[in-house]
Amino acid sequence: MLLRNGKKRVLVADDDKDFLGVTRAILEFAGFKVDTAENGAEALKEIKRRKYDLLILDIIMPKIDGIKLYKMAKKSKRYKDIPVLFISGYPILANLQKGKREIVDKAEASIQKPFKTKLFVDMVHALMEKDRAVRSSRLAGLKHSRITPVPTART
Repeated sequence: MLLRNGKKRVLVADDDKDFLGVTRAILEFAGFKVDTAENGAEALKEIKRRKYDLLILDIIMPKIDGIKLYKMAKKSKRYKDIPVLFISGYPILANLQKGKREIVDKAEASIQKPFKTKLFVDMVHALMEKDRAVRSSRLAGLKHSRITPVPTART
């Protein structure tokens, strides 16, 4: 949702408080309004309360994991067309169980922590493109990323 000051709103959900703090600072510096959630249940409350332009979800979180949260969000009218960026600090993105891998592949992008700040910010900017073709093109142009299927961006 474009705010009055022209900033787009991002929700970052991750159970690592340090990561949330750093990510908030990076994205706010890049010009976004950022809200954070320390677990999936907290993120679900935020999603119901506000409209976001991008969801950045850790795959493994307490209470509700990122994959379940993604499925819940995509079932709603409000979030069916909102892009999702999956993140994970575990080297599991490439080794997920088949059903979970299929869900991650449906998301617009995924990235493995730790990642390069510029790549991350470029991905976020690309995901904010309204036009899906432009979004896909910008993502495809980023080093270490491609679209369909969505891989991990390794740095």
